[in-house]
Parts: sequence; structure tokens; C-alpha cells
Amino acid sequence: MKLTLTYLTFFVLSLASIFSSCEQPQNPINSPSPDDEKVLTKKEETTPLSSTTSYNDFISSMRNLKAINTYIESSNQQLVSSMDATVVHKQQYQPLVSTAFQIQSLTTEFHQYIYALKDLMAQESKGVYTQFDSEAKANSDLIGMPKDGENKEVVEQVFITGKYGGVNTQEQQGPVLYNKLNQLIKDYLHVVGNLWKDGGIRATIFADSYKKEAFVKRISEAILLNTFHKSLGTSNWVEDNFQNKTLQEAYLSLTSLQSQVNLSAAAVLKPLSEQMGKLELTYDRFDVFTQSSKSYVLLGETYESEIMLGAYSSQANFAVSVDGRGLSVIDGKAIYSTPTSKVGEHKYTAKIAVQNPLTGETETFNKTFKYEVGQPAFTASADKQNILYIGVDNPITIAAAGVASSALKISAVGAFLKKSSTTTGYIAQVQKPGEVIITVKDIQKGRAFPFKFIAKKIPNPVLKYGTYTDGTISSKDFKAQTKLMAVLEDFDYDAQCTIQSFRLTYTRKRQDAVELNGKGGHLSGQIKSAIQQAKPGDQYAFTDVHVRCSGDKSTRRISGLAFAIK
Repeated sequence: MKLTLTYLTFFVLSLASIFSSCEQPQNPINSPSPDDEKVLTKKEETTPLSSTTSYNDFISSMRNLKAINTYIESSNQQLVSSMDATVVHKQQYQPLVSTAFQIQSLTTEFHQYIYALKDLMAQESKGVYTQFDSEAKANSDLIGMPKDGENKEVVEQVFITGKYGGVNTQEQQGPVLYNKLNQLIKDYLHVVGNLWKDGGIRATIFADSYKKEAFVKRISEAILLNTFHKSLGTSNWVEDNFQNKTLQEAYLSLTSLQSQVNLSAAAVLKPLSEQMGKLELTYDRFDVFTQSSKSYVLLGETYESEIMLGAYSSQANFAVSVDGRGLSVIDGKAIYSTPTSKVGEHKYTAKIAVQNPLTGETETFNKTFKYEVGQPAFTASADKQNILYIGVDNPITIAAAGVASSALKISAVGAFLKKSSTTTGYIAQVQKPGEVIITVKDIQKGRAFPFKFIAKKIPNPVLKYGTYTDGTISSKDFKAQTKLMAVLEDFDYDAQCTIQSFRLTYTRKRQDAVELNGKGGHLSGQIKSAIQQAKPGDQYAFTDVHVRCSGDKSTRRISGLAFAIK
């Protein structure tokens, strides 16, 4: 990989609105200790802060690079945390979580080395700007930035000649960095390859040794650092990246390299997380399960439940009976129904006979289930969820068994309630978050039954670039997309979110970041032109995205997207 000044610039997305806030890791350059400040500023500052465009561009690029690193590190951490939470209930995936932690550890270790290199260059020059300096110059972006930014000598001493620290035989850090990059790639692939050890993970790709080579190759190709192997050797790579380079250029190169390392870690973590949940039904252990639309029924109603073998599978071939009565099995499930004539708790025993495809033996399983029959009661429930959402029609079902509809009076506090035109229920409309009380009153007997609901804004949508989300994308596919979309995933209501505005930030090799402001979701004008110029190695980010969803009185900001063009 030719380590050029590739500036990956995009906004630090507000992940707290979708996942949970992740604290930014402490950066020894950005947050030096008091002792470090003494060391880094021990040499007298002879050159005041440059006001030239060059230095301002450097500060701007560093700020953008820090933003992308914070975002990617936060996203990676949230991904691993999600995997760790999943394994609580799916212990078979523990090796995947352990591997994810190893990837994070390798990444952190490399970052610590980069921070140490920056410290070393600062110590060998005039130090870095401190909190005190930044306040004096009214520029918080200066903290941790080198004071002697145009110094080329210190870069060559640290990375090429090894003549620093007053000693002429110090280790040349250029070759060390080159070797560490090589080793990091090997370590990433090694820990992934270990997932196939000892039989791998049951019923996943890691249990099939024939799939190992292709899977590891796919991850290897996704790692951005793999282009690093295309260099012509250690010495040429070091000279190309650090010979005759200023301290500013070295800082940018190292920070850009950290961005590529973070993206490479993401390229490894994502396919690991995708494997969680892919465990298919295997017949090595069995149990009997029942699923009923309701386990509590009223007198006179019919109780009905589905009886299944293990996790539901339409391919499962088994025989089932309840209390000696055989049931028909269709598409892997049997329906059990019985009329109710007596109030109280009732039981039934389900029996399943199945042939284990692993052993060829027929095994029989029995399990007893319970349900309860009660007297008629009044109920009011949201049809889709137990929450009412602002700006949409919320279907409400009112049930009052044994009471004529003409004897019922329905009222609501905190919502507007109307009869549904398509069902026998009601539609609740809410205007603001808070508590909603729907009261069902029996006029004849004077009884009132209040039911409490919570009103909320509809959830934040997910930003999509065509059909794509964050990650690497080919230049052809990137150019083929025509719009940004705010998609409400897994939301059952008739609601829409429209994009009001966004910012496109893109960076090309050896060029500074360019920012463009866009309106609406359709990409046109300068935005479209910038996208059509995308080339491998470029970085694009859609940030500061504002949308308006059904029921919103003002726009809301949602998480953006970042792409690396390959």
C-alpha cells in the first residue's frame, strides 16, 4: 500500500440515536498528560502559529480524520457489543465473540504504536500545542498538533536514518511500521482462520473446512490494507511515504493509516457478526414447543395452539398427538384446538415422534402445557404494538365479551379516537409524546375500565444509498445509485420519512476534503457530478442528514453513511 495523504472525512455520527453512545478512546496525542506536556514543549517555540492556508488545511484535514476514526471505532465497538449481548442466549457463538475481541485488541495495539510515533516526532521537534496554547490562540483544534509543522528533518531522522534522541544508532521506525502493517494483516487472517479449529462452530460456515479458503480470501480482499502488499519493498515504501515529508504530512499520513486500519477491522468484524444467527435447525437435540395466539381465553371461546418440534422448520417430518388424539402435520406444524366450557386452568399433553436424521433412530418426546379459561372481561389493546406513534393511524381493538356494542362508551385522553373504516375496531391518533388513557365504559352497569398506552415519535429511519449502507463499494455500483433514502425498517405502520438536507464530504488521493450541501433525497447537480468522478481509493460520506417523518413538527438528524471506493 502506498501510504499517501488520503483524507477520510465524514461526520462523527450521532450513534446514540440508534444504538448507544460510545466514549471516544483516549488519544495520547490529543489528550497529553501534564508530564507529557512538559516533555513535548521542552524546546522553546521560536515560530508562531502559522496563519497560512497550508496550516489551516492541515488542521482541517486532521479534524476530519479524527472524526472518521471516532465514528468507525464507535461503530466497531457497538458491533462487538451487540455480538457479546447475543451470545448470552446463544452460547454456540462464543468463539465468534472471542475472535471479535482479538481483532479489537490487535487494532488497539497498532493504534498505540502510531500514537507513540507521533509523540516521538513531537519530542524531537518543538512539541505540540497544549490546552493552554489553544485557549491563548482561541482554536481548540490545535490541541495535540505539532508546533513545528514544516520540519522535514525530524521525519527523516525518525523514519529513515534513525538519528534521533541524540543517538545515531536508533531503530529506523519506517521499516518497523512497514513490518507491523504486514504482521497486522497476517494476525487478522490468522485469528479468523482459527475459527475452524476443533470442528469449528456447529452448523455454520466454520464447521465446513472446505469453505475456509474462500471465506478467508473474501475477508482478505475486503481488508483495505491489502493494497499495502503491492509496494516494491520496505525501503521503497518508506522513502515514498516519509522521505522529504514535513511533520504535518507525516501526521496526516499516520492518521490516515489509522483510518484504513479501522476500516479493515470493520471489514473483518462484519462477516463474523453476520454468521451469528445463521445456525440452522439440526436434529441432534429435540424438544416440544407450543405456540398459542392466547394462553388465556374466555368462557365460550375456542382455545387453539400450534405444536412444533424445536425451532419451527417446514422441513421437519414428525407425528404428533394430544391426549391420544392424532393431529395432521402440514408444513412442519400441527394445529390443536378445543372448545372451552369450564372456567379455570386446563392441561393437555403433546406427544411427538421423530426420526433423528443423525442417528436414524425414532425418538419420542412428551410435554404438558397449560392454558387458562376466564370470565368475560373488558380489554383495549393496540393491534400492532403496545405503543401509540405520533403521525400515524394506530389500530385499537376494544373487546367486551357479553356486552352489546351499543352499551359501550369509548373515550380517550391524550389522543383522538375514531371508528375504523376497515375493521370493527378504532383508530387512535396522537400529536405529542406522553401518556394516553383509553377508557371503555359499560353504560348499563356503570363500570369503567381505563387502559394506559405510551405515545412516542416514530423511530429514526435508516439511511440508505440506494440499497447500500456503510462499507466498501465498487466505483461502478457507487455511481449507479440515484438517491438517498430514509427507510423505516421493521415498522408496521403506514409512515414515511423524507430527506430534507445532507452534506456530502469526499476526499481523493493527495487532495483535501471537499464538502457539498444537498437538499432532498435525489442526487443531482454538483452532488451527482462529484459521485460520477468516484475512483478506487476515494472516500465519500453523507453526514448531517436531516429528515422529516410522519407527525414531525420539525426535522430530525439521523446517522449518516461512509463509503470507501474500491
